[in-house]
Amino acid sequence: MSLPPFNPEDFDERCETCGAAPGQLCRSTCDTGYTAEDYRRDAERREQATAAPPAAGRPASRRSKE
Repeated sequence: MSLPPFNPEDFDERCETCGAAPGQLCRSTCDTGYTAEDYRRDAERREQATAAPPAAGRPASRRSKE
């Protein structure tokens, strides 16, 4: 299986611990330690989620926070 290339759009926020930019791996001194292996695992989960057929029935309703 070939994984798609790493795109900055795959991530929305900077790392809160080391400040790594969106779409970048954490710095080596970061204790959060988001690694390339973590990215591959997340990519596989996203791929499986998009390959799964939608659930039948009514769509889930959203509740307001108020």
